[in-house]
Amino acid sequence: MSLRLRLTLFYSAFMAIILSAVALAVYTLTEQSLVASLEERGRQALADMDQGEIRVGLSRLPGNAYYEIVIYPTRPPTSGADLQDGARYTSLFGNFRPNPTGDDIPNLLSQDALETLYREQHVITRVRLENGETLFVMANRGSYTNQRSQLTYDATLFIGIPAGSTEATLRQLANDLGLTVVSAFLLFSIGVWLLSRQVLSPVQRVTQAAAQVTSRDLSQRVPVPRTKDEMQELAVTLNRMLDRLQESFETQRRFTADASHELRTPVTAIVGHSNYLLRRTQPKPEQIDSLTVIRREAERMGKLVNDLLELARADAGFSIDKQAMNLVEVVEAVHMEVAPFVGDTVIEITSRQPLVEIEGDAGRLKQVVLNLVQNAVNAGASRISITLRREKQLVQLEILDDGPGIPEEAIPHLFDRFYRVDGARSSRGNGSGLGLAIVRWIVQEHGGSVTVESRLGEGSVFTITLPILNPRLTEPPSVRQTLHDTFGLFKPSGEQS
Repeated sequence: MSLRLRLTLFYSAFMAIILSAVALAVYTLTEQSLVASLEERGRQALADMDQGEIRVGLSRLPGNAYYEIVIYPTRPPTSGADLQDGARYTSLFGNFRPNPTGDDIPNLLSQDALETLYREQHVITRVRLENGETLFVMANRGSYTNQRSQLTYDATLFIGIPAGSTEATLRQLANDLGLTVVSAFLLFSIGVWLLSRQVLSPVQRVTQAAAQVTSRDLSQRVPVPRTKDEMQELAVTLNRMLDRLQESFETQRRFTADASHELRTPVTAIVGHSNYLLRRTQPKPEQIDSLTVIRREAERMGKLVNDLLELARADAGFSIDKQAMNLVEVVEAVHMEVAPFVGDTVIEITSRQPLVEIEGDAGRLKQVVLNLVQNAVNAGASRISITLRREKQLVQLEILDDGPGIPEEAIPHLFDRFYRVDGARSSRGNGSGLGLAIVRWIVQEHGGSVTVESRLGEGSVFTITLPILNPRLTEPPSVRQTLHDTFGLFKPSGEQS
């Protein structure tokens, strides 16, 4: 998940929480305000009705309100049950009417509400009617004075105010708040997404420039924004680090190239003089042994020097010359070169087509195949199979051997410089640990890749994948015959060389 997306999600979620909290607070405060307004109007109406001003009290209520006056002519009520069982007198004025269920309001109240009315002389509650309507009920225990007879009775005044308008207002408010929260969330998310692109654009430019920096080209520098903030400081710090790395790499390259170049002359002289002493003089047996060791180690040092020069050129950005070539010819040339020196090791070459064209350097690719074959021979393999096959626009070159195999923990480091496998595979070789690093460099210069699979005791297989040039499904017989006549080694698939 990108940083831009994470920032958008984080800030959008944070804003959603804030907007939801604000919407909830607005809804709660509005609900409390509406309820408080109803309570205040109900209290004023009850106060007027308690003083006998029925019309004045009812005028304070909405036009759809209900009221009821319960008069007790014999004795005052002593419990909530008495309020339900006492004699009732319902007075109607103008548009005011009893509740729509036809029941008296006290019959709609719960026993707890009636007992609260008896104890505290006042109660406020909500009642859900059978038709689904909510009734806001307020009641006061007191006295009622008949304006005509001027008689005062112990009575309980009930007012029922339908809460439908209040609930409708709250529902509409909830819908409006929900729509506002969603719209604000979407607008904020889009705004954060667009602004984060602007804010993170310096980071993207720095990342793109840093991605172009490689061990072969350390001259690239990241752009320094003129923002005078942390991004400018980061870009300056990265450029300073790249300066130090470039200086260090250049120093290492010069040292490796100069040291390798200077070592070639004395190593060549040592090999030449040891060969001269062995061929032109008559050394004693013990001297022959010493001269042989000197020549062998000098040759080993010469190979190491040549490998170091190869890697130094690779680090310096040295590129190879490519031209159309036949990979089958390279494999056959390697077989012809190593055949006299492999002893009892059997080398098989398999290819379904005699012509597998790629764009590359035949000499460098021959060096790759030769290196891998020699490694297998040095490891003690008795059979080496080289297979060429085409896969769409690619060609795969597999070198399979039945040697002792490579430890699993060594495979990830196999192409590292100076890495040598401990154990049987390296016991017969005198390599420097640079051969496979050179193999990988050459293959990569050809736009390909090299992989290895191995199991101890079963052998190893190196797979080289290269882009093919102008693939052909069929080849003329003359090409196959020419290769067979020239090398005498090419066999059709399934045959052995």
